Amino acid sequence: EPKQVGLIEILDAYICHQQEFILRRTKFDLNNFKKRLHIVEGLIKCISILDEVIQTIRHSKDKADAKKNLVKEYGFTEEQAEAIVVLQLYRLTNTDVTLLEEEMKKLQIIVAGLEKILNSEDELRNVMKQELRNIKKEYALPRITEIESVAEEINIDMTAMIPKEDVITLVTKDGYVKRVSMKSYQASSTDEAQVKEGDYPLGIFEQNTLDTLLLFTNKGNYLQVPVHTLPDLKWKELGKHISNLIKMEELEEIVAALPVHDFEADCDITIATKDGMIKRTKLKEFKASRTSKPITCMKLKGGDEVITAFYTTAPDLFLATHNGYGLWYEANEVPIVGLKAAGVKSMTLKDDEIVSVQNFAPNEQEQVIVITTSGTAKRVRLPEFEKTSRARRGLLLLREVKTKPYHVLTTYIVSHKKLIGLKGTDISYIKPTEIPILDRYSTGSSIYRGNLMTTFIKAEKETCEELQQKEESTGVEIIKEPENKTKPKVSLKEIDDRLLTIDDFLEQNDN
Repeated sequence: EPKQVGLIEILDAYICHQQEFILRRTKFDLNNFKKRLHIVEGLIKCISILDEVIQTIRHSKDKADAKKNLVKEYGFTEEQAEAIVVLQLYRLTNTDVTLLEEEMKKLQIIVAGLEKILNSEDELRNVMKQELRNIKKEYALPRITEIESVAEEINIDMTAMIPKEDVITLVTKDGYVKRVSMKSYQASSTDEAQVKEGDYPLGIFEQNTLDTLLLFTNKGNYLQVPVHTLPDLKWKELGKHISNLIKMEELEEIVAALPVHDFEADCDITIATKDGMIKRTKLKEFKASRTSKPITCMKLKGGDEVITAFYTTAPDLFLATHNGYGLWYEANEVPIVGLKAAGVKSMTLKDDEIVSVQNFAPNEQEQVIVITTSGTAKRVRLPEFEKTSRARRGLLLLREVKTKPYHVLTTYIVSHKKLIGLKGTDISYIKPTEIPILDRYSTGSSIYRGNLMTTFIKAEKETCEELQQKEESTGVEIIKEPENKTKPKVSLKEIDDRLLTIDDFLEQNDN
């Protein structure tokens, strides 16, 4: 079976081959020279009793009888007798015994030398060395390679050895990964990908085996995963856990996945933490030479954790906190810094934490979807919020209810065509248009019964180019509240009456 070997293994194989060749050649030659020596010895003996031999041959009936008589009367072997009878009489009488004796001596020397090669490994190696020297002498060529005191490092492009293939990559929230051939995906694309119970896809990307997958973790690390190293499975097969490829820390979880086609692309990645730190870093900074370990992408303090990472493709950011505050400002207020920098303050927190960071291009129809831990949700028109600057506390997303506090689970600013996943004891989905449009102070309408643990946007197949495509603002009229204006109180009955409004139907038709 063919296999790749190094120079030393190649030389060892050649030496073994050359030894075998010399041994087989020596055995062949030795056999022939011994046969000739045996015949010469018989001829010398024959000449010493030539008259008797001739007399015996003449009195024999035929050639076979002559051979038989020679063997019987003079002790010749069958081979020697054959050599004698095939010679004509004049050849026998005119053969010089001196020449035969000289040939016998030469043959004896040759036979002894051949036997020495067979019986001595040192002699065998000497023969091989001498033959190699003869080859070198006969086919000598001047050295072409230039030998220097310090050799330059040889860099081999390993990507040239990777088969180029378009594939679908999938990453789940629980850290299961796989790549799927386009044939398998297209045959089953109408079916949901196979995941473990309670798990869900974090990203589904159309990539190539030469591309890279960046996986960001809550511990401030990222994993650089070459697509060709992902397990090649079918769409309906369960993926393999990322820890089989790259070992992570205990309690380290994946929070975001981003495909990369070209690290030199002109774009940056925003990374944000729950304790209110944020930064942007150029994509090229994430290109690493090693892929076997997690790499630090953000320095964290205390028990802080990364909650999200995304390509910065839109001009604005909207942040929301657990206690119900929202802050809207421009993304360019976040400076672009190095890979290991801690970042800057994203939002002022008071016994609170960030739960969501949205990157969007504002327009007058844009809405902020607010989902609470109590299983309620609402849509709030973007113009109801005031666009300010970074590191402020922001505005309330919902009114305070002392008897039953409502806390924000997450917020979204997404297309109405997206589906929002609701995970509690099970996983269900809701359309954004099924969530009522309410004002900023409402606590929302119930969308989930039971303990709502987390939400997510249902993953759809995307390309790297789509995720990196820049969005532009179409403008939005901001409604600013007069100072000292009393916040209107909204009754529960009024909230229920506004579950379905004419705006919902109009927006559904527009979309």
